[in-house]
Amino acid sequence: MAMDTVIIGGGPAGALTALALGRAATIVDPAARLGPGSAYATREPRHLLNSRAGSMSVDPADPGDFATWARCRPDAFLPRGTYGAYLADRLGAVRHLARRAVRVRPAGSAWAVELSDGTTRPASAVVLALGPPPPVFPSAATVGVRRAPGYVPVPWSPGALDRVRPADRVLLLGTGLTAVDAVLTLLSRGHTGQIVAVSRHGLLPRAHTDLPTPAPVRAWESAPPGLRGLLREVRGSADWRATVDALRPRVDQVWAGLTLQEQQRFLRHLARYWEVHRHRCAPEVAATIAAAREARALVVAAGRVSEIRSVPPGFEVGLAGGRWTFDAVVNCTGPGHPAGLPLVRSLVADGLARADPLALGIDVDAAGRPVGRHSLPTEGLYVVGSLRRGRWWETTAIPEIRDQAYAIGGRLAAVPAHHAA
Repeated sequence: MAMDTVIIGGGPAGALTALALGRAATIVDPAARLGPGSAYATREPRHLLNSRAGSMSVDPADPGDFATWARCRPDAFLPRGTYGAYLADRLGAVRHLARRAVRVRPAGSAWAVELSDGTTRPASAVVLALGPPPPVFPSAATVGVRRAPGYVPVPWSPGALDRVRPADRVLLLGTGLTAVDAVLTLLSRGHTGQIVAVSRHGLLPRAHTDLPTPAPVRAWESAPPGLRGLLREVRGSADWRATVDALRPRVDQVWAGLTLQEQQRFLRHLARYWEVHRHRCAPEVAATIAAAREARALVVAAGRVSEIRSVPPGFEVGLAGGRWTFDAVVNCTGPGHPAGLPLVRSLVADGLARADPLALGIDVDAAGRPVGRHSLPTEGLYVVGSLRRGRWWETTAIPEIRDQAYAIGGRLAAVPAHHAA
């Protein structure tokens, strides 16, 4: 009997990979529902997609599929929960092992996936679609914060903000899209306490325009030369949104052409500025955040958090040279280090993977195969999605993940099938 490909992870990256592979795949994920993952499982109607419906199809051959399914205009920003339902619908019936993968190891010319119930699943190939790691525990926080009832370590977990009371004074660590989601959730529940969001730069995501901006007159046949060329293109454009969007398919080409020192310099000085312009929020979301700031229901601050101490019934925080008190602290710093995922630690320990030079994700080659202990790609093992970050830069949004998934699907389709012994 021919072995199929095992996809570890049943969120958007896993669903897109399964669709790319057709029916020759098994998804391993303890979740009962496949497709939405944490990002698109939200039931909060204010949580809107950060991209227009016309760019969110699961099928690269039919860019309008999502808009047709949702019966909306291609330029609409729909609730993320709607997109989760679309992913689940398009995925349909797929072989699903509701287990947790604890180890992946070679088995002759094939693979063996060890599961949390003690069984092993043979596989012709394995795709790691693990999604983003959980946020890292704040370095400024004392150990007692981790156990404090008002500390929220992973805000995108179901019910994570239920422990925040309506009148609580809340500190959000971070000012990116995760923090925006937290604010929207709290406001939808009638939160009356002040919300303070803090990050080093104090930058919020910029807003999309109500209607798509026309593409710039110039069409890039190749990427701008280096980091300076990229900045020159953005700064010299009449509409930075159109230029950023037009450069998007070329960003990884620019990134790969930078030296390690240039990449490190970008991370230190420019990454946050690029992120808030590249990963924008829907106009309606931006308007809600602006109104909350105007009413002082939300305060956004730039600064360094020097200390977080659990002082029941709340927290004492060192910020901007002063001491502040809060009833709740929410970690909105975004995805953490891949070492926070047990399966990744297992792969590294077994020599099948290693961190990329920037320690942002797993080191991979151009095909998405992890580079192992001996600096060689591991054949038959693939990474898709956010864990490619580092070697790749644009690897967290649906269009890029979709392209990765279908590239892997095409590659595996050309490989002769393995058969179980």
